[in-house]
Amino acid sequence: MPTYTADAVSLLVYLVDGLPSHADQVFAEAEAGETVIQAPSTALAEVLYSVSRDKDVRGVTLSGSPDEARQALIGNGPISVASIDEAELAEYASVVGEFSIHDGLIVASHRARGTDAIITTDGVISDSDYETVWE
Repeated sequence: MPTYTADAVSLLVYLVDGLPSHADQVFAEAEAGETVIQAPSTALAEVLYSVSRDKDVRGVTLSGSPDEARQALIGNGPISVASIDEAELAEYASVVGEFSIHDGLIVASHRARGTDAIITTDGVISDSDYETVWE
């Protein structure tokens, strides 16, 4: 079964139903149980923080509480939590010089878990020759 790593931006855009076609297709497949989307716990924490601050995403103000966002993503949604463990930290240690903390943890999770691609708009990640999904 295909498996993907999602970053915080992709999760936020999912919450406001603003994903472009390719990323939307991957999320739809995950909702149908045909693929798996994992998100590092740090990315999920970023999403909950953004929701708590009523941040705008693509012109849409996030509504609801952080707990409602958590339920929409994990409890009732297509996202599995990829907790940061020793394997991710080992991968992070090998890429820390190339990326910000945020990007490095996304790449480390992707590498440690061997996912097929990263769902992200982040040009730094895609320019580093990691397979990404967005458009």
